[in-house]
Amino acid sequence: MKPYLYFEGLIELAKKLKGTEVIHVGIRPYGFHAGNAMTFVVYPYLLCKYLEKEGKKARFNFVVSINDWEQDFLDGPDTREYPFNIFPKNTSIYFVPDDNGCCASIVDHWQPIIEQKMLGLKDTFSGVSFQFVRNSTLIDHPFCQELLLKTIENPREQLELIKANSNKKTLQDPVQYAGAICPKCHRAHGKTLVFGGNRISWECDECHYKQEGDIKDFQYWWYHKPMFLARIEIFKIDVTLSGGDHFSEGDFNIRKAYIEKYSPNTKEPYMLFTPTVLAQDGQKMSKSRNNTASADIKKFIKAVDGFTGKEIVLTEDLIETDIYEKDYSYTV
Repeated sequence: MKPYLYFEGLIELAKKLKGTEVIHVGIRPYGFHAGNAMTFVVYPYLLCKYLEKEGKKARFNFVVSINDWEQDFLDGPDTREYPFNIFPKNTSIYFVPDDNGCCASIVDHWQPIIEQKMLGLKDTFSGVSFQFVRNSTLIDHPFCQELLLKTIENPREQLELIKANSNKKTLQDPVQYAGAICPKCHRAHGKTLVFGGNRISWECDECHYKQEGDIKDFQYWWYHKPMFLARIEIFKIDVTLSGGDHFSEGDFNIRKAYIEKYSPNTKEPYMLFTPTVLAQDGQKMSKSRNNTASADIKKFIKAVDGFTGKEIVLTEDLIETDIYEKDYSYTV
């Protein structure tokens, strides 16, 4: 399998697909900026459009991962220089409160907004369907449990896999890609140990709380690269749709390596990567970098349709300035 890159990759893939495939997209649920819109709205729209130009009907099922087990904020020696030597600053997104104060958590606040942004695709492509899944709910799946335990128990093994398939710099320490969240203070800083029979123990560095129990007795943080394999296998994904920053970080080869090492019977999906969206200062648009802006979806689709580059700047004319958060509608 090869990567399908940007607009030319989309056109090539549209010729190969039947229109009934399961397509995966994932998001950290604490915002929805233009970079998210590229992956969640613009490229799904264009993939459906060009598939139907081939004389096929778009009936894709989009599995949308709500990544509530990812880190609240990245921390580490230097998260840009050493992106694989990271850990949560405080906790997982699961435990982040809603800054707006209207919902129980930030996930409860943003998930309906994310859903409405994607559901608008049905206005043009009525045959597509959506399955919105919080990653924390996957803990009941045996494969998720198995891979999570391996991630906790053998982080250095995964570091070597990632190093071998990426040109990014790495350090020998810290190396951790998953861990329990303290049931008492909800902090991620502590020691998670794996025992037999799906049992783990937790000792918190913050409040010193200790607990031992079944793997399903805890909440977790889990780095998105190994967690990605769990989703591919559980939902039998045919196509993954990801931002171009994931391709530049080596995710095409890393995902293939994860499948080969940890789940060789998992079907390797087609992997389509979108252009990376840059802010007007030329930096990658990112919530973790506090560098975001919202796109006028109608204008953004027109700008991206036919754009063959790997990076696109969200120019002033493409920015949505009159945002009413509860009005999720758009026309294309």
